[in-house]
Amino acid sequence: MPKTWPSFVTKDLGENDDAEMLRRWQIYNDQMQAIIRAGGVHQDADGWWIEDATGELIGPDPDIERPLQPDEGKTAKPFREVFPDLAASIDGEKAKRGRPAVEKPKQQISIRLSPEVIDAFKATGKGWQSRIDDVLRKAAGL
Repeated sequence: MPKTWPSFVTKDLGENDDAEMLRRWQIYNDQMQAIIRAGGVHQDADGWWIEDATGELIGPDPDIERPLQPDEGKTAKPFREVFPDLAASIDGEKAKRGRPAVEKPKQQISIRLSPEVIDAFKATGKGWQSRIDDVLRKAAGL
């Protein structure tokens, strides 16, 4: 058995490097087929090849690993169409994210305050803007 196993690396390829990807896959496929023909390997239920003597994971079935041909992509369906319940579940989880909506949210405005007032509140640490709001609410009798 070989000391190193073939690899199918494509992360360095750009979007328009289809010919190079197919060339690399053909080399990978040829190497894997030679290993399989030589024996001493078996395929597990997930399509991975394993060396019998060591139990070392060699690689996936070349047919699983290969790039899609242009006509194969035409039959692909959108995720939401194939798994509508799962898509709805994901949407529900996304809707739960973030801060809960409040009945009367604070409004953003622009107000001019003296630098001394701002510095004094900032010196009290995080939440200084909320403390200004508390002082103004008390002053307004709220």
